[in-house]
Amino acid sequence: MRAIEVAEPGGIDRLAYVDRTEPEPGPGEVVIDVVYAAANWSDIQKREGVYPDPVTYPAVIGLEVSGTIHATGRGVTGLEPGQRVAAITGPRMLGGYGERCTVGAEFVMPLPDDMPLELGAAFPVVSLTAYHLINSAYSLKCGQTVLVHAIGGAVGLAVTQLAVDRGATVIGTASRAGKGDKALGYGASVVIDRSATDFCDAVNAFTGGQGVDLVIDSLGADILPKSMELLKTYGHTINIGEAAGYPDFDIRPKLYENSTSLAGFEVLHAMRVPGLWQKGVYAVLGHLMAGTLEMPIEGIFPFDAVHDLHRKLESRTVSGKLLLQVRGG
Repeated sequence: MRAIEVAEPGGIDRLAYVDRTEPEPGPGEVVIDVVYAAANWSDIQKREGVYPDPVTYPAVIGLEVSGTIHATGRGVTGLEPGQRVAAITGPRMLGGYGERCTVGAEFVMPLPDDMPLELGAAFPVVSLTAYHLINSAYSLKCGQTVLVHAIGGAVGLAVTQLAVDRGATVIGTASRAGKGDKALGYGASVVIDRSATDFCDAVNAFTGGQGVDLVIDSLGADILPKSMELLKTYGHTINIGEAAGYPDFDIRPKLYENSTSLAGFEVLHAMRVPGLWQKGVYAVLGHLMAGTLEMPIEGIFPFDAVHDLHRKLESRTVSGKLLLQVRGG
């Protein structure tokens, strides 16, 4: 089968087209005929060799896919060949950038008959991350205020929609003017251009110095401790990445300044709580089908244009999702 392989970590030129042996499902596994694979920042990290978890090279990267089930392994129930599905390839398994991939059955999500496969590939990681951020890692309530950094990215846009639907006020920051326009269209109250404005001053001005209940930070660096200063008493920060650099500050005294809290987040940890993962899947599928959650797709690249896809992703100009079309739908 055709696949895109990273033989060893490096730049975009490390993405190479290869022929690989057809995968076979092991016990509890499913082989999917991949139609679309979504591109995520973790794909860049795995290609460059800086992903936090171990990756064995050569590797076929790709975290989320949509397509149809080709075969199921021993012990798999409720999933059948030919069924339209989306899937997250799991914490260890890779393979979305290939014509077929093997996935643990617990990561496979049957799709409604009228959901396009493009949307099937775009929604899993982003929408489930957004859902669990404001429902599991924190219980966001109507009337509360949330500050979302990098609001113009796919996760930021999803958090915005779900938080607004909950009745919360959303404040966002973006790296440049115009990057948060989609978030404003989804109901964010204000988006702050960090390149031109001190976001702390702007948040305090907007809230009348009252601060926010929740911060969702994917940037790290000095933005994380500054954000924590904006929290109300007993406010909460969730850090989901370090796109601006690794934060280096004394956390303990910062927490005691206003009885606040700081947490990390990994979406797949929802699987450790019985029933929580499926609850999230049902919830986001319901939002998507009802139209209370949109998953904007900014571009679909043909299989032979994966280098262009990675250049686009690395440009940090994307508001929404990028997909790789592996085969015809």
